[in-house]
Amino acid sequence: MGNIVLKITALIFGIALWFLVISQKDFQLSLEAPLQFVKLPESMAIASKPPQTLSVKVEGHSWDLIRLQHQYKNKQNVVSMIVDLQKAELGATRIHLDSKNFVAPNFPDIRFVEPENQLLFVDLDLDTRIHRNVPIKPNIQFNAAQGYLLADQPKITPEELKVSGARNALTRIIDIPTDSIIFDSLSSSQKFNVPLDFTVLPAFVNPSDSTIQVSVNIQKMESKTFNNVPVNLIGFYDKTKYYLDPDTVSVEITGGKQALDSIGASNILLVLEYNRFAIEDVDSLPPTVKLILPPEINRDMAIKAIQIKPEKIRLQAKVAELPKPAEQPAIAVPVANEEKAQ
Repeated sequence: MGNIVLKITALIFGIALWFLVISQKDFQLSLEAPLQFVKLPESMAIASKPPQTLSVKVEGHSWDLIRLQHQYKNKQNVVSMIVDLQKAELGATRIHLDSKNFVAPNFPDIRFVEPENQLLFVDLDLDTRIHRNVPIKPNIQFNAAQGYLLADQPKITPEELKVSGARNALTRIIDIPTDSIIFDSLSSSQKFNVPLDFTVLPAFVNPSDSTIQVSVNIQKMESKTFNNVPVNLIGFYDKTKYYLDPDTVSVEITGGKQALDSIGASNILLVLEYNRFAIEDVDSLPPTVKLILPPEINRDMAIKAIQIKPEKIRLQAKVAELPKPAEQPAIAVPVANEEKAQ
């Protein structure tokens, strides 16, 4: 029994001694260190696309490396290579990187290992920094619910986005799209915050915002009827000879409720061109409808249908009245003298 206890005790001390020796020994680890550019003058910008990370080798005690590797696998920036651009100049430049660029804030005992037979460097192209307003391209689809309609084009705010970056990079940007999004079954006017898609932007271009606001005008679809709307015959013709039959009609307009509420009979103009009857060789035609709408109403989107009853108007000629015959004077018939007749 005593031998077993002694053996277990010896094993524990042996393992502890092994861990002690291992913990004091330095090991090396390779990983990808993010590149960070700092102290760049405000008047300059990076025009090239340098790598985001560099492959580096570090060394330190085993326990430090185990903790570092654990945090690194959890996507934490435990180490990085810092590039100081305070004294950089315009144009292409190559910057050598060494242990002075290496930082590991939470691991003071982790050291950078200089690569053998090679140099670490990064190539940069620096250009003048400018600011520019770039148009926003909406990539959004809005679908109204059944019985509703989209009464106007969606309005985006702002329509342009201010960006800053290298001159030759910004001149290549045509527009900035939004994320591709579909909004379905909308039954009321709303405002949406939509993210912008910056994947099209060159590296190191800084936008002033990451989202825009989009307003949509959704209206319930209804119909409204206007009775006794006059039809006007226009053109060069003898007004004493021709007229329209009928000269008033009913007009039914289908569209968004708010748009219909702003329309009265005075906003509807019905016209027929006199020459059309001769050109088309017919005696009845549908009138042309002109809606005089407030400027805030989108005619093409807010108005869906216009129906006229009756659909066609006939051109009639007035029948000339025949003059009454003149009265003839009475003719006296002489009567023979009865006495002479006898």
